[in-house]
Amino acid sequence: MEVTLDTGPTSGKPERDYSSYSTYAGPVYLDASKSGAQCLEWSGTIDIYYDSVRGLCS
Repeated sequence: MEVTLDTGPTSGKPERDYSSYSTYAGPVYLDASKSGAQCLEWSGTIDIYYDSVRGLCS
């Protein structure tokens, strides 16, 4: 299981939490104010299932 938080439209330094969790991964924190990013993007993986969302765009 994995959760990732990154900046967009270009990748900064993604923050991740991953392991063989049985219930949830995270929380994950990222200070995007210093990166000049326009968006925060998050994604998650459970086994072979992956989901990604671009959100919180200015």
